[in-house]
Amino acid sequence: MTRLICSILVTLHVLAAVGARQPAACSAPEARAFDFWIGEWEINQRILRQDGAWMELPARTSVRAALDGCALIEEWSGEVMFFWEGMTKPEALNGFSLRAYDPQTGSWNIHWMDTRSPRFGSPYVGTFADGRGEFFREWETPQGRRVGRIAFSDMRPDSVNWALAISADGRRTWQTLWTMAMRRRR
Repeated sequence: MTRLICSILVTLHVLAAVGARQPAACSAPEARAFDFWIGEWEINQRILRQDGAWMELPARTSVRAALDGCALIEEWSGEVMFFWEGMTKPEALNGFSLRAYDPQTGSWNIHWMDTRSPRFGSPYVGTFADGRGEFFREWETPQGRRVGRIAFSDMRPDSVNWALAISADGRRTWQTLWTMAMRRRR
């Protein structure tokens, strides 16, 4: 009889604990901030050339949720020409990103790799506020410390703008190097 009562009490305790579970860490609104981007997108890229003119190139991306909404996976393809990386003509590029929400810090981590360098580098880290997402990464160059900023803005159901900018003066000024106007594929 004592075993039966103990078994019932343990079962009731387990059921109470299961019923009292907190919502999943990735169900918070901040963890769903990138949900607008899930889907298939056509992209009009503008990439700054060394002479200061903008080169326009098409691209595409496909974004899907992963890990119960805690992450997004992006598969990107297009042509690029990055003078800051020594490119002299457009080249085909396939890329992959993993965007993961960290409930401990309340921030997103953006990890990128592509066919030029098939490994993840250090992530861009940031958050969404006032209808804009900003994500930052710092690194050293022979010319000094650089900060990169990826920004998502003008987020609408069928369009979003993305921009990559660099600062060489501790985030006081920014030079935009690459923009993407994305339109949802029908």
